[in-house]
Amino acid sequence: MHLQHTRALRDTFDVDIPLHPDTRSCEDVATLVEGFLRSIDSYRRDAQGLAQGDVLQALSIVTAVQMAKGEAAERFGSGLQIRLRGLSIEGDSARA
Repeated sequence: MHLQHTRALRDTFDVDIPLHPDTRSCEDVATLVEGFLRSIDSYRRDAQGLAQGDVLQALSIVTAVQMAKGEAAERFGSGLQIRLRGLSIEGDSARA
């Protein structure tokens, strides 16, 4: 991964990450990433005390769930409906 901070008319970050071999559309990837980042920014404006670690942990969980959904669809067929019914996180809920 390569990260470059550019100051021109506005602050921008160029991030160079190789695409996964199974990627079909870099445009769809860019649209999803923009949507994820907008959603996180929107949530951060309303959430008090949201830490960067909270965001990273949520993204890790989403990644794991999405991978499990993909594996289940491969195993049982694409018509399989998968819904997350609940989410339980074990461990300390707050740290000083």
